[in-house]
Amino acid sequence: MSKRTGLLLFLCVSFSLSYFLHRPLPSTLAEPWATRRFLFLMDSMHKLAGLGETFGFGNLQQNFRDILDFLAIRYNSQSIPNSVTITDAVFDGVPVRIYRPSLSTDKKTTGAIVFYHGGGWIFGSIETYQVLTAALANKTGVPLVSVGYRLAPEFKYPVPLDDCVAATLFFMKHAKDYGVNPKRIVIAGDSAGGNLAAAVALRLTSKKPPIRPIAQVLIYPVLQAFDFRVPAHLQNDIFVTSKGLARIVLLYLGLDLSLAEQMAANNHTTAAVKARHADVFDVALLPEKYRSSGSYRKSVHDGTPEVISRVQEKILDPYFAPLMASAEMVRRLPGAYILTAGHDALRDDGFFYAEKLRKHGVDVRHEDYPGAYHPFLMHSVGPHATDLSAQALNDLVEYVKKKLGEK
Repeated sequence: MSKRTGLLLFLCVSFSLSYFLHRPLPSTLAEPWATRRFLFLMDSMHKLAGLGETFGFGNLQQNFRDILDFLAIRYNSQSIPNSVTITDAVFDGVPVRIYRPSLSTDKKTTGAIVFYHGGGWIFGSIETYQVLTAALANKTGVPLVSVGYRLAPEFKYPVPLDDCVAATLFFMKHAKDYGVNPKRIVIAGDSAGGNLAAAVALRLTSKKPPIRPIAQVLIYPVLQAFDFRVPAHLQNDIFVTSKGLARIVLLYLGLDLSLAEQMAANNHTTAAVKARHADVFDVALLPEKYRSSGSYRKSVHDGTPEVISRVQEKILDPYFAPLMASAEMVRRLPGAYILTAGHDALRDDGFFYAEKLRKHGVDVRHEDYPGAYHPFLMHSVGPHATDLSAQALNDLVEYVKKKLGEK
């Protein structure tokens, strides 16, 4: 290593450590040190990925993916329950990993979970989620299929969704080969994976005849790119920010990143369209403790015409943004478990969707964790597990077991 490289690496680590120790966090955050540890790790990996790009080793995006997977593989071997058997397969051209807990092998037929990982449709993989997915299989006692869908921006929307739908349909068709009852399958995902789970549910139930999973589990999901000025966006910037989310959405949709600032200011929709969907984004649907924000003002203005022409139609697509689904589409959906975190910019998406589902007769269990942040469930297992995250995972597991046990 040259002196220059060593100095740059030292400066990156020193800056990240200083950020880790001194970044101000909300006093109501339940697990500040776990949050600091996570932010330090993410920030360090991001800087290391950028350093690699600077010295001619790939690009930041792919470097970051590679670092995530490298660390996950090193960590996974220490944290996977011995009672879980892991096999890789390909379902209709899509790579998957199947986790089979020993409990499931004692039954002739059982339910199962299909899981779509998070990462903003850009990062994340089967590997990076293995500790969580193996724990879900182990705790629920049923097989879990983790889907390795293709990532944006190399594969823009709807390719990641198409992969998830294809893998899910293949598993449903061949479920009995795995000792699974095809009518007892839960679809689940976190963050962007929560978006994909909600979109898969919409796609499957819109088929003729409809195909209904037994439930959908949406863990702090991204459900819209319509309103970037809801209270949750204005109140929270720990990990997800309005402008950062706008950039990720643009990458997923294959649009120009220069539009991010205009989107974050809600300049990507007309006043008429804002009025048409105002009831969906009514802050009165939120708990009172989440409504207040000194800078919140309901967006009623006309956006920028050139931005509207490029963005508006795409962000109204319910298979991209499930919160925009019609009443007819929503009525066909299976019951939902929605998990939200109080210090998450995506929090209000979950509240709005829960209310929309209930309004149209869908059974919903919504668990909000006021002291949590995005993506706190990643701390639910392993040597650094925290009490709140572990409790959230147990609450989710209890719901899944109950749904799969219903007659």
